This record gives sequence, C-alpha cells and structure tokens, in this order.
Amino acid sequence: MTTSSDKKSSKRTYGGLSETERVNERRERFLEAGLEVFGSLGMRGATVRKLCKEASLTERYFYESFTDTDDLFCAVFRRQIDLSAQRFLALLPNLPEELEDRISACLELYFTSMRNDRVVRVLYIESLVGTDRVKEILHENVVALSALALTMLRMDNPDLQVSDDFAKALAAAINGAVSAVAVHWMLSGYEIRQNVLVESSTLMVLGTMRELKARYSAA
Repeated sequence: MTTSSDKKSSKRTYGGLSETERVNERRERFLEAGLEVFGSLGMRGATVRKLCKEASLTERYFYESFTDTDDLFCAVFRRQIDLSAQRFLALLPNLPEELEDRISACLELYFTSMRNDRVVRVLYIESLVGTDRVKEILHENVVALSALALTMLRMDNPDLQVSDDFAKALAAAINGAVSAVAVHWMLSGYEIRQNVLVESSTLMVLGTMRELKARYSAA
C-alpha cells in the first residue's frame, strides 16, 4: 500500500525538476554520449565506463535506463532514424513541383545531415556489425524507407506497370547507392563539395526515374 510519504517522495523536486524529469534528462545525456562514443570508437570500443565518462554520470545512472551497451546503441540508432524521418517529413510540404527539383531538395537535406561523421558511423557502419537486435532495427528501417519510396514512386508515376516487389527492390537499390555515397564522403574526410554530391546523385536518381517511366509506363 502506498503511503502519503511515498507519494510525496515520488513528487519531490530537485533543482526545479521532478524525479521523472531528472531520469529523462540523464537518459538524454546518455543518448548524446552514445552517439559520440559509438560514432568515434565503435560498438566494440564502447564500454559502460567510457559512456559514463562522456555523459559525466555514474554507472548507477546508466543502468537506470539501459541494460547494457547494446541496449543504448539500439536507442541511439533508433533516435537517429527517427530524426532523419522527422527532417524529411518537415520538408515534404515545401517540396518543389518539378521532379528534378524535388529530388535535389531531398538529397540536399540528406547530405547536410550526413556531415556529422558520428551519425554516418552509427547509421551505416556500426549497425552492420551489431547484434541481431540491431540488425532487426536496420531491416525495419530499410523496409520503411522502401515503402515510403514506393508511395512517392506511385504518386509520380500512377501508370507504372511494375509489381510492388520490383518497385521496393528499386527503391532499396537507390537508397543503398545514396547511403554508400554518404559513407564514402565521410571516410574521405568530406573532401568532395556537397553541391557536387547533390548534383551527381540527383542525376543518378533522375535517370533511373526517367528510364523506369520509359520502360514500364502504360502506353
């Protein structure tokens, strides 16, 4: 049975924050620390001690929100996926009407976010060598991206005579090609100018879309 003193304790504030708010604040600090540590040292180089040092918190608080380093990596990985989706959804209402301009705007947004090497390493390098749980999240993201690309593809080309499986495979191929460019860009120290990446990647996607329409649109 919960006593009145227990209720008061659960509602007690420290520094103007409730206990729940303080837990959330500590969790956020570990998410930020996780991006830095996983993105620089990798999953194999990350330890609870290093994560706590980066977050300036003790191990007690690490286990308050996460069971182990894999649990934190999954949370960091999902956070970056969600942030990417939020940025893209925010862009949708303002996309230009012309296909080439829309593709260019999406790629501009994408490569801008890929300027953070920690994000690139978490999304595209460390996720490939992660645990089965990490790979499940990776697969879910690939499926979601392919489904989104399929929807946009059908909207632009309602007369396409291709199966959903074909269109999803094509979408996955485009996503894979663009993400490979981002990884190469990061590993090269961001030597290539961003506008060159956007222009060349736009050409690749646009050429694919035009060829798709030429080959598979209903007569």
